[in-house]
Amino acid sequence: MKEVGIGILGAGNVGRGLIEILKRDGESIAERTGLRLRVAAVFDRSYKKKEVALRGIPSGDHAEVVLDHPDVSIVVELLGGLMPSEQFIRSALSKGRSVVTANKALLASPVGPELCKLAFENNVNLGFEAAVAGAIPIIRSLRLHHLAGQVRSIHGILNGTCNFIITRMEDDGLDYAEALKLAQDKGFAEADPAFDVGGQDAAQKLRILAGLAFDAYFPESSIRVEGIESIRPVDLKIARRMGWVIRLLGVARRTTDSFLLRVHPAMIHANHILASVKEERNAIFLDSSSTGPALLVGQGAGSHPTATAVLSDIIELAGAEQVGPGLFQKNVTKISPEFEYRYYVRIQTQDQPGVLAEIARVFASHKISIASFHQEEGPEPVQLVIVTHAAPELAMADAVAQINRLPVVMLPSVMIRIENL
Repeated sequence: MKEVGIGILGAGNVGRGLIEILKRDGESIAERTGLRLRVAAVFDRSYKKKEVALRGIPSGDHAEVVLDHPDVSIVVELLGGLMPSEQFIRSALSKGRSVVTANKALLASPVGPELCKLAFENNVNLGFEAAVAGAIPIIRSLRLHHLAGQVRSIHGILNGTCNFIITRMEDDGLDYAEALKLAQDKGFAEADPAFDVGGQDAAQKLRILAGLAFDAYFPESSIRVEGIESIRPVDLKIARRMGWVIRLLGVARRTTDSFLLRVHPAMIHANHILASVKEERNAIFLDSSSTGPALLVGQGAGSHPTATAVLSDIIELAGAEQVGPGLFQKNVTKISPEFEYRYYVRIQTQDQPGVLAEIARVFASHKISIASFHQEEGPEPVQLVIVTHAAPELAMADAVAQINRLPVVMLPSVMIRIENL
């Protein structure tokens, strides 16, 4: 039986979840893997307040308790953020220890490729299954299962907070503010939810996935990001009548000579398998030249789901040969600045003659063709719903901005892409 000493940097929810799983399932893991995993040391600045969870484990408020411990062979970084996490990971890798991290912000930054290279140079490994989509084994799938052929596209529901909010508006008719408050009450959303609802959390995860799928590093500037703040129950209701549902999607696509990356709300057909993914779940829909389309679904957050992903990396690294340095190594030279979509546009206007003609003239001046339109019944402001034929993003954005400046338009318009999956 091989004994493996683990050092944990950060005893927050995930760190404590990992300790709980190892205490509960340690014997079962040993029987199935031949590995006896032992937490040899824990660093946490408030470790004294967590003495119940850390009972019997050498702990301290200085990182050296882990980084210099002679029995630690795998370091697990669960602190989050850029610093001091980067410093600690560099130190561990340089000392010849493999590292497991759930730090998506660090991996999506320019430091990510550097850490992968440092691990290779020191003949150790860097595991980050837990950085994207919690318990869903998407990192391992991209690193191993999809080595053959090419990943053509990724469409992902990558943020559980947004998916929960959309579900509550869709199924219960809650307004955006009510659904957000419920997500906060249930612990799915932070007190300041901007990073989640604005799409930035999903964007970091998508850049990691795209880096693995396309073997390249994608800087923050390479991805267009829009959040769900403007979506209202009326949009979900209209979408359902049209045979669609709305989800916040992360999209990474390989085109003929470039790549396309974006995070934004999108309409997808109600019969598509992604449309069934609700509540706080995450899902990744991959299309590969070798395997065709495939879907992975599961809990995208939470102490035990994320700790389980961390544990899977620990088990793999404890018995693994070193992987190559190929992650994020290519420099991307061409990102598609825009793409053509069909669009759903909801415009809130005064109820008076000539409004539609005025709006149609704006679309025509931008060479955007209208496929259908109708007016929702109700008190003023009336909801004018337009679906366009395929149009370039920049032209569409300019047209909607011009429409919003019309005197008859009372509130900012809602524009949602229609994703043909």
